[in-house]
Amino acid sequence: ERGGTALVLVPEISLTPQTIERFKARFSARKDAIAVLHSHLSDGERHDEWFKVHEGRAEIVIGARSAIFAPLERLGIIIVDEEHEPSYKQEESPRYHARDLAVVRGRIEKCAVLLGSATPCLESFENATTGKYELLRMERRTDNKTLPLIRIIDLRLEKRKGGAATTNSGIISERLRMAVDARLERREQTILFLNRRGFNTSLSCTACGEAVQCQDCSVPMTLHKKDNRLVCHICGARRVPPSKCPSCKDPAIRFGGFGTERVEVVVRETFPKARIARVDTDTMQRKNQLRDTLRDFRGQKIDILIGTQMIAKGLDFPNVTLVGVLNADLALHLPDFRAAERTFQLLTQVAGRAGRGDVKGEVIVQTFTPHSPAIQFARHGDFEGFAQQELEQRKVFNYPPFSHAVSILSRGKHQAQAEFTLSNIYKKLAANLPAETIMGEPTPAILEKAHGQFRFHLLLRAKKIRALSAHIQRVIEHMPMDKDVTVVWDVDPVQML
Repeated sequence: ERGGTALVLVPEISLTPQTIERFKARFSARKDAIAVLHSHLSDGERHDEWFKVHEGRAEIVIGARSAIFAPLERLGIIIVDEEHEPSYKQEESPRYHARDLAVVRGRIEKCAVLLGSATPCLESFENATTGKYELLRMERRTDNKTLPLIRIIDLRLEKRKGGAATTNSGIISERLRMAVDARLERREQTILFLNRRGFNTSLSCTACGEAVQCQDCSVPMTLHKKDNRLVCHICGARRVPPSKCPSCKDPAIRFGGFGTERVEVVVRETFPKARIARVDTDTMQRKNQLRDTLRDFRGQKIDILIGTQMIAKGLDFPNVTLVGVLNADLALHLPDFRAAERTFQLLTQVAGRAGRGDVKGEVIVQTFTPHSPAIQFARHGDFEGFAQQELEQRKVFNYPPFSHAVSILSRGKHQAQAEFTLSNIYKKLAANLPAETIMGEPTPAILEKAHGQFRFHLLLRAKKIRALSAHIQRVIEHMPMDKDVTVVWDVDPVQML
């Protein structure tokens, strides 16, 4: 009404079709003035949408992180939906965080910036509670819908009982099986969530204990049953599963773990009359396939939807009354100071898919660590309780948001060269380190090898980032580098791999 324009960022491309539909329905008189920008557009579509913005024909731009650079004039508001999502961070050069750039662009263009989330990242929450941002609380769900009931299933007890484990290898607990059956009888819908794709997640030898790993990456290869291939989820390498252990040649080699592909097989066996679909990057290869699958689910042509984090957030299906989280522990034990925060956010987000219609929802969370604070706070929907406890721990160890983190990574085909380069950087940084800077020791990265390159990592923390950034830049620019080693440094990294 004021003649301004709006920019709306969403974290996942899968959310874009739903968001576009809603904006076109709400702003029906202006639906031709809505532009969409994301990486799944064809070159022609991207050209048309960008020029629609550039020529001033667009009043609302909706897109993923790169849409923050949309050439909109007269910006009145920037909205960052699910602002806590790590996908807003670009991990390759140029490295930027779309949420943080939204705040910077809002300051430059003197427009409002709205960061929205049911589970804000702790940096944003700290900014809001200390007065840097204004905190707005939505105490109730839309239309006063009640929050779903969340039940925790201890998989350790389930294993001892041997109930469901005898029929489906412990993938679906007896409580969850009964709950799905009840929804099928009432013609209600179910989402089953597991943030791991593939059929089996490891192939290991029972004689020597070796797991079949990717030759170029330090991760076990995952079996994809449909193609009967082991696949590396880091570099994409594929190979035929061996019949004998590659190390000791013993035939006692066994598959372990499970991913969404195996879940689909188990669910089809357990619920033979149900209409089932799976959503992950393996099944959603064709253009518009995700959109079509979600449309069928919304149209109640699918009873059970199995998926990874592609279906965990933002989607609105009123007939979904049950969400099953098959393994809540996958991200909880990673050596990353944000592991508990990510687990809490993911559980809360996926739980929010249940009970969005007239029937109260139920969420069943299967876990081997039921007493973890992240799981218990998520069970009670207590974000502020979780944030308070987590922030207290972060403050003790001076982790963000009480400092800025800087990650320095060296990688190369030769292990010794990559390690030597980072050790040299460490020594030169230590010689003139800015005050109040904490620097760890150079160590092998969590993912020690990827794409055939060995990786070493160094983490620094400082309250004032400008002096530290300038110091790092000086050291790296003036240091002779081995041509076979690449050094990457990132301020406020999101992933610690």
